[in-house]
Amino acid sequence: MSNDGDNSPGETARSAAGAKRDVRPPSGRRPDRPFIPFVGFEDVVARCGHVEKFGLLPDNKDRFRQDRRKKAMGRDCKACREKRQRQEQEAAELRRAEKEKRKLEQAEQQPGQGKAPGRQTGRLPDGSRFEVSYDAAKQRWSGSLTVTIPEGEPSTFTGSASGLFPLLTSLDRQYRATLK
Repeated sequence: MSNDGDNSPGETARSAAGAKRDVRPPSGRRPDRPFIPFVGFEDVVARCGHVEKFGLLPDNKDRFRQDRRKKAMGRDCKACREKRQRQEQEAAELRRAEKEKRKLEQAEQQPGQGKAPGRQTGRLPDGSRFEVSYDAAKQRWSGSLTVTIPEGEPSTFTGSASGLFPLLTSLDRQYRATLK
């Protein structure tokens, strides 16, 4: 299908010399409306107190002039907006660097912990027992861990927590603290 005679927007057309030319509208513009240049400019005071140029369209083509002027007066000037954006980017970069620094410090303080802090290595001895119960009135789990050691008497550790997994983790930590 040829489009030699068709100059519809959004397509490529051929000029009289036979070369292809792009007749698509710039991005962001509506293709069915022509570009209307500003006929003049006026100064408006932006929210930051700086003066900024405000473009005026022909009177019969600018039914939203008052709204555009109000918007221009209600925001900072372009220079202040760019400055604030730079400051926010610098602050975000600083926060990222501090977060990375804290991660490195934590890794140095807790060697061997890796990505999963609190993860224990090794297993409990054979025959160890957890006994847990839930109290709905208090919304708490309570329980004990009994570790039987073949050459000694059993050790019992007790505790309570708001969740089952935190309780089991706490009891396990109590046991491992006695091994050190």
